[in-house]
Amino acid sequence: MPLNPLLRYASFVDAHDTPDKESMQLELQEAIATYRHWISQLIQLVGFFLAADGLLIGYGFSQRIAGILLLASFSPVFILIMYLVILTFAGPVVSLILRIERGLKIREYSLGATFVRVHYIRSEIPPSGIENLTDEQVRGLNLTRSWRDSSLDPIPIILYVCTVAQIGLFVVSLTVFHYRFM
Repeated sequence: MPLNPLLRYASFVDAHDTPDKESMQLELQEAIATYRHWISQLIQLVGFFLAADGLLIGYGFSQRIAGILLLASFSPVFILIMYLVILTFAGPVVSLILRIERGLKIREYSLGATFVRVHYIRSEIPPSGIENLTDEQVRGLNLTRSWRDSSLDPIPIILYVCTVAQIGLFVVSLTVFHYRFM
């Protein structure tokens, strides 16, 4: 086996050969596992911040402390930031999944197309659907979205409403019920 003198590792694959079906299937599995990892990280973070939010709200009411309610109102903001960051990182992975599926001739039951439909509602996909795109259109598909584009999706809007409601709860507890601030 020849060693690459610059990188000091064995060169197993010739860069000019097209990848075989098995290696593309392995790459597809790894890309799906990476996407699943990012989404499970998001779910764990959301669970942690929801539990912290519930505990802070309960503690703020039981101790009649408005400052704790204000602190709890930042939980939806943290969830929103993590949501936007993780979807930003997951976009190129979904694009890779789509390209690999096209290379494997998977069109009808495409998992990548399902990911796009669920998480990238406002993307540049025509109404006819992602299955009808040509290979060149899939390669040119840009799933990395700016935070400004993602901020008007349904989940961020729900988190905005939760933040405003919790800040309103803080103001009401401070002014109407005369909770102490700290």
